[in-house]
Amino acid sequence: MRHWLYMATAILTEVIGTLAMKYGMLHDARGLGLGVMYGMLVMSYTALALAVARIPLAVAYGAWESLGLVLITLCSAWLFSETLGAIKVAAIGAIILGIVLLERGTEEGDHAA
Repeated sequence: MRHWLYMATAILTEVIGTLAMKYGMLHDARGLGLGVMYGMLVMSYTALALAVARIPLAVAYGAWESLGLVLITLCSAWLFSETLGAIKVAAIGAIILGIVLLERGTEEGDHAA
């Protein structure tokens, strides 16, 4: 359970860092935005490293990148008024389905061995 908390921390800190970068660039606070981004990315990679001690690397990295992308896309639409059209929504659905299938395939592979 603890490793999934590390995974959630890795994803959330990645999202916060990326959003801070964009926010800083838009609000003439580049230094602050980049500082927050760098700090959050260090925390994100650290948490990811702790998570992969027990979570298969393919699942952890796939979830980290994919769920991070989904959250960044949704938060960008909300915070920065970026468009969220039908194609993006379909892509988000496909990403989530891919994560579920990857996790499912990993579990089946572990049981077969």
